Amino acid sequence: MKGRTGIFGGTFNPPHAGHIEAARSCVEALSLGRLLMIPTNIPPHKTLPQGSPDSAQRFEMTKIAASLVPMAEALDIEIKRLGPSYTADTVKEIRKLYPKDTLWLIVGTDMLETFDSWYKPQDIVSVCRIAAVARSVDDRQRIIKKARQLEKDLGARVDIIYNHVTEGSSTDF
Repeated sequence: MKGRTGIFGGTFNPPHAGHIEAARSCVEALSLGRLLMIPTNIPPHKTLPQGSPDSAQRFEMTKIAASLVPMAEALDIEIKRLGPSYTADTVKEIRKLYPKDTLWLIVGTDMLETFDSWYKPQDIVSVCRIAAVARSVDDRQRIIKKARQLEKDLGARVDIIYNHVTEGSSTDF
């Protein structure tokens, strides 16, 4: 049976109101039947601050956050994989789990803007669509511009999610 699955990864250090709002907005806007919240093991794009919770602790916090979002569940596949967490590997694993589903990779403005420099971005867009969520009101025009570029350069299919914006990042909370 074909479904609609969102893939929402991140360090979740810690998960916060902005993550929960973005997740809820995506579930609603994309009519998701499933939202997978996946904490990274070792983020390849940034170093976690000294004293950060380990991956197991971040997974436990992500489970709590997922319990606050309809259709959401926390998944530990990146933690179990060990080593750096590459989205290209994760979306391939999710595709095997849900071979008939339409998949969306959920990203914020900052991740969308660097998407073409990620590890194997072409592999990611061959497996799933991208759902871009604004982190601030000012971000929406930047998202539209980058979405058009990714559509042209990589053949990406980008859906822009207009949500109630919760300003900030995990390190702000």
